[in-house]
Amino acid sequence: MSIIPAGMLPYRCLPVGGLEEHLDARHGVVRPVAGEGARPPPASEVERGCLERAERKLLGRITFLCGCLGQMLPVLDYNDLGGFWRALRTIGRLGEILLHLAAKFKTSLLGCYRSLKPRWERKEVPA
Repeated sequence: MSIIPAGMLPYRCLPVGGLEEHLDARHGVVRPVAGEGARPPPASEVERGCLERAERKLLGRITFLCGCLGQMLPVLDYNDLGGFWRALRTIGRLGEILLHLAAKFKTSLLGCYRSLKPRWERKEVPA
């Protein structure tokens, strides 16, 4: 059994806050921050790669996530990650969105993971 540490994305070596800040900065989400003039420390090569892969994965899941969240989001172009991210952030912070997706839809932002499904819905792993 494994437990996902608090503040981390499921099955990613990436903190929730780090992905949220990266996507906010990249797609123009403005939110007041204490010490607003300070630049964040530069991301390591590994973290940069994780952020890029997470963005590509999120772009591929826009259609699915819009289907889950339904009328909470406006009608969007499924190839516009910036528009999707800005609409998603109107719902709340990324941590809140992840909890909502897990509780209501048994999924996550970047994947439908087996560990999020109830035990009786999980299929046995072939030997």
